[in-house]
Amino acid sequence: MQEKSATSKIMAVLDEKDRLLLAALKKNARKSLVGLAKDIGLSRSATHDRIIKLEANGTIRGYTVLVNASAQAGTKAVFQINFKSGYNNPLLQKKISAFPRVIHSQCLSGDIDMFAHVACYDTDELSELREQISTIEGVSSIKTLLILKASF
Repeated sequence: MQEKSATSKIMAVLDEKDRLLLAALKKNARKSLVGLAKDIGLSRSATHDRIIKLEANGTIRGYTVLVNASAQAGTKAVFQINFKSGYNNPLLQKKISAFPRVIHSQCLSGDIDMFAHVACYDTDELSELREQISTIEGVSSIKTLLILKASF
């Protein structure tokens, strides 16, 4: 509950220019200060001051790179994972999703507890990942489905 109130406090201190700046940074965090300043209608120095303030108050917690998994990995698969009875699905999903090669995961109803979409460099790395996931306490079985072709 405390985190929710902290979030509310941060949101309360954001004005329209802060919201515009955050939207511009979400769209392209590598944009120059001059470009960001033009987007939000402030000077370069005022924009820089706002970024510093947003970092200091925790609104901006960091910057990251989103890499297209298909550009990095040649072997893609879906793991069908079943959990042992009595284990917490969201907790196990969180543990499994923490592996860098797990791109996306979904907890399901029915005979399968979870799908984990993975992208690995090769089948050796895929096999190693499968073995690591199988050793997690609460995982009862994994079935590997190789993706032959994908379209989005």
